[in-house]
Order: sequence, then C-alpha cells, then structure tokens
Amino acid sequence: MMPFSAIIVAIVLLLIAALHLLWALGSHWPKGDEKTLARTVVGSKDIQSMPPRLASLLVAVVLTGAAHVVLAFAGMMPGFLLPQMYRILLVAMIIVFSARGLAAYVPHWRAMVPEQPFARLDQNLYGPLCLVIAALLFDVALS
Repeated sequence: MMPFSAIIVAIVLLLIAALHLLWALGSHWPKGDEKTLARTVVGSKDIQSMPPRLASLLVAVVLTGAAHVVLAFAGMMPGFLLPQMYRILLVAMIIVFSARGLAAYVPHWRAMVPEQPFARLDQNLYGPLCLVIAALLFDVALS
C-alpha cells in the first residue's frame, strides 16, 4: 500500500505547493482579486491582502521538500539525508498535519480566523484535507 499512499500524498503536496507558487508570483487564482483570495485562504480577522509573496514561496518550497521526504522514504527517489532523518521528518509531518487538521475544530483557532469563506472551507475542506494527508503520511511511515 505504501507506494500508492506515497504517490497520492506527494501529488497532493505538490499541487498545494503549486498553488502557493502561483500566489508567490502574484496570481489571485482561484479568486478574482487579492482581498477575496486572502479571505478564502488565510481568513484572519479583517484581512485585506495576502501575506507577503515570500511567505507563499517559502510554503511552496517546504511542501515540495515534504513531497521529497515522502518519496525518498518510500524508496521512490534518491535521498540525500540519512535514512533515520527521513523517518524523523515524516513523523514531524504527521504531527504538523494532524495538528493543523484538528485546529479547524478548536474554538480558539476559529476566533483567530473568522473570515468567510475561510471559516467554512477550513472546517469542510482544509481541516479534513490535512487529516487525510496525516493519515496517508502515517500509512507511509508504517510501511
């Protein structure tokens, strides 16, 4: 099952990285303007604009690195770290994605990111997606 889980989670991570790269380049896709995009994907109270482009670029780089960790751990591409490092990074990724997924349902988080449509999407899409990613990473780690 590991190759399937590894491939699926790597594709998902790379697609999310590509979105962040688009935003780093100044795109407002899938929305028509920056304010609407920020309210859709960031959701902070009274947000009017996207975070700095460098932040989106860094997220894209980290997510691309995460995809590399998954594929290298699964033996599907060469790695450049010690094998134990890939396991440690994979466990860290499971913790991060689990925490982010669960945060969507925590009242304190809800108060920090109340803007719509983010708040709704967070509970219906972003949070569950993070939990699915964590589950796929867990499957990869166990294999």
